[in-house]
Amino acid sequence: MIASILNSQKAIDMNIAVVRAFISLRKLSKQHIELSEQLQLLRKEVLDRIGEHDTQLSAIYNTIENLLDIRTEKEIWNKRERIGYKK
Repeated sequence: MIASILNSQKAIDMNIAVVRAFISLRKLSKQHIELSEQLQLLRKEVLDRIGEHDTQLSAIYNTIENLLDIRTEKEIWNKRERIGYKK
């Protein structure tokens, strides 16, 4: 504040430098807020996609396990001891 009271050229230059510094800080903080909001949106989108992929992968794994169980049951069925007439 004293720089705005004094009438020397150096005081005026310092006052202008201080004001410019605060303006730069305000712009930087605004950019930081916008960047933070964009990161939040990206994080939410990524988490949603990961959730979808987890669900899809879980369904695929369950289907594969069911197919393997069916094959195992067929093998057991084919290896069973036959009853009745043998050819």
